[in-house]
Amino acid sequence: MKIANDLAVAIHYTLTDENGETLDSSVGNEPLVYLQGHANIIPGLEKALEGCSVGDKKQVTVSPEEGYGE
Repeated sequence: MKIANDLAVAIHYTLTDENGETLDSSVGNEPLVYLQGHANIIPGLEKALEGCSVGDKKQVTVSPEEGYGE
């Protein structure tokens, strides 16, 4: 099944800065669960995950405009 609007999605993530330093991570903890298409996570990540399937691994770079802002 592919990630699409109105589906509950569970992901593990690692957030890094431009120097590769880890800022936050779900690894070793429970995954982040959100409802796709309802602005529960930053827009750039939600767009990047659309269409992914179980087991996919993806590296995503989110611009400030599609993240937390400048």
